[in-house]
Amino acid sequence: MNYLSLIMAIRFLGLFIVLPLLAVYALKLQGASDTTIGIALGAYALSQMFLQVWFGKLSDKYGRKHIIAIGLIILALGSIVCAVSDNIWMLIFGRILQGAGAIGGVVLAYLNDLATEETRGKIFARMGQFIALSFAIAMVAGPILGAKYGVPFLFDITAGLAILAIILLYFKVPSAPEVEHFEESAKISEVIKNRELLKVYFSGFMQKGMMTIIFMITPLIFVNELGWEKMDLWKVYVPALVFGIFAMPFGAIMAEKKGKGKLVFILSAILMTSSVIAFLVHFYITGVVLFFIGFNMLEPILQSFTGKIARIHEKATAMSLGNSIQYSGIFLGGLIAGIVKQYFGYSALFYLILAIGILWIGSLFTMKEFKGFEIKEFSEFDDKMIEKLKNDENVYDLFIKEEILIVKYKR
Repeated sequence: MNYLSLIMAIRFLGLFIVLPLLAVYALKLQGASDTTIGIALGAYALSQMFLQVWFGKLSDKYGRKHIIAIGLIILALGSIVCAVSDNIWMLIFGRILQGAGAIGGVVLAYLNDLATEETRGKIFARMGQFIALSFAIAMVAGPILGAKYGVPFLFDITAGLAILAIILLYFKVPSAPEVEHFEESAKISEVIKNRELLKVYFSGFMQKGMMTIIFMITPLIFVNELGWEKMDLWKVYVPALVFGIFAMPFGAIMAEKKGKGKLVFILSAILMTSSVIAFLVHFYITGVVLFFIGFNMLEPILQSFTGKIARIHEKATAMSLGNSIQYSGIFLGGLIAGIVKQYFGYSALFYLILAIGILWIGSLFTMKEFKGFEIKEFSEFDDKMIEKLKNDENVYDLFIKEEILIVKYKR
């Protein structure tokens, strides 16, 4: 499972490493404007948004490994297109192609396949730590390597990392155990009826949308407005990320061990929304720090809570749908930020985000505290017992994993 988390981190490293400089680099391409720069930043999320669920369904049918490998190949091809782009529209096409390898939900479903109910929280927390580490590396390496060798070189690195991830996938990641459930394949219409899942999804949407906006405006403010050198941007991102890394285990412990998941969601939303207030009063570094603390507190429990709330036959669909919604946040965040900044300026953009952030915080106060389940395992069972359990109103979910009947009772 560590190798699967490593693959996820490698994939994100490739996507993260261009973020610190992409807005400044894209501004110099033919046809660039604030709006098209915002589109370029979020373009990979457009294809992710539409293809996540389909990749999830394909992985249910053909197996996780092969579908993940196909997605990584597409990421490599898209990165090569970005590297050779000489105008903004070719860069946008390359970013869309990068995102067409929409395997995030598949990897998360794979992790769920390998996890037990007891280890799921720890596994997703570890994955979050891997991703945070890749983020830290990207924030240092991106500005330095990009300033020295150019942003196209960073896209070449992304392509190489995708190939490395494929090698690890086939040589180090174990096959998932077979799981038998007793329901028809999940439908999206059924998944979105779960109100608690919708609140988790909206939090992911806001978190990723604000991330795109932060990565668009921060380099533009520091380089174009304050006169910083591009290679010095790591001095902003890395200290902020250090605070974020320390916040990550706090969020995981509070949510997973203390049963205070609702509090973590609310605190994260308050911190990320407060970062906008800091930008409004020109405390830019403080704003970046507040954002990363809130972002990293929320990141590991987003996927964990989706995996816990969704029933076994819904997991791949629920994970993929959650990722689609998060990627829609990335795309719309970049698009809206570009349009609002171009036509109305920074202040209008900050006030808009602040208003939406307040609505987000308000919605989280209506969230129910997740109480978990009482889990029982049976090594001996028959069809009559299964049928009785299926009709028991106290049973939330039941399935067979490695010849053991696992029953999750409501608390």
